[in-house]
Amino acid sequence: MNDRASRPHRLRRTAPALALAFLMSGAPFAACGDSPAPAAAPSSGSRQEGFPVTVTNCGRTLHFDQAPSRIVSGWPTSTDLLAALGLTDRVVGQYNTGNGTAGSTYAEAVADIPVLSDAAPSRERLLAARPDLIWADGSYLFDGQQLPTIDELAAQGTQVMILSGFCTDDATRARVADVRTDLAALGQIFGVETRAQELTGQIDTRLAAVAAKVNATRPVPIAMISSFGGAIYTYEGVYSDIATRAGAINIYAGTLPAGQYYGELSKESLLQKNPGTLVYLLSGAETETAARTTLTETLSAVTAVRTGRVVFLPQWNSTNLAGVDGVETLAAALHP
Repeated sequence: MNDRASRPHRLRRTAPALALAFLMSGAPFAACGDSPAPAAAPSSGSRQEGFPVTVTNCGRTLHFDQAPSRIVSGWPTSTDLLAALGLTDRVVGQYNTGNGTAGSTYAEAVADIPVLSDAAPSRERLLAARPDLIWADGSYLFDGQQLPTIDELAAQGTQVMILSGFCTDDATRARVADVRTDLAALGQIFGVETRAQELTGQIDTRLAAVAAKVNATRPVPIAMISSFGGAIYTYEGVYSDIATRAGAINIYAGTLPAGQYYGELSKESLLQKNPGTLVYLLSGAETETAARTTLTETLSAVTAVRTGRVVFLPQWNSTNLAGVDGVETLAAALHP
């Protein structure tokens, strides 16, 4: 999801979707000796029904004596999912907002949530929000310098939950269905199991409908690309999963080094493979008009560009409910 690579090794944000969040995160470092501010005290001394709750996330055990009341969301699609669960009144901050926009269904619900940073938050702003739960897009920020470590935060009463597809910050492992794992955990943590199960059922129904539509079709060969700073990138991981589920095959799947979910492509490579269909992943605030201009100026000889066979898909349509949106959008474009 974290556009996951803002430093070359994981694409976030403007360039490769989950990659440039690193590069673009110019948040100041705080002194290592700063102590995390304690999370907000419980609003009531009484034990909530159904608690305590213990869940497993990315190999760690998270324990909750009561449902968190102050959440910080680290990815736009995560904020949308919290809204879908009816939890926006508990979200006290969000960051990485420059990596995507709220889905139309949830735009109004999340509009008033404070933005801590459009990239990575500073230690000061994060701790000032006094979260008792941070739902992060990866563990890369919690290094004890940019932000306190996960253990340091836990000692102060703040739990950190990581998007399950990015547990090891290895975005090649992420899949569309990871949202089911996170929904199950969130349902337990907040005591909203019924709503979480409803959403999971809707996801399964939507994906099954796409599968029924494309299963009898021949997979469409596609190249999934984006551009940033004059360079062209391709993607693996969840993007290849989206392609497969949508009745396509990513022609660059399996060509990147192990553990690398995006990589730069030469113009010569694209000309040689000459794909008949391109899926262009729009970064951050990049518009379709700007992307078309880029393609015309740099890849006009590629068949897909010459014939107008280009599908535009927001890069952030890859995690949580937006990943399902991405499957549906791509399938509709390739198999009308």
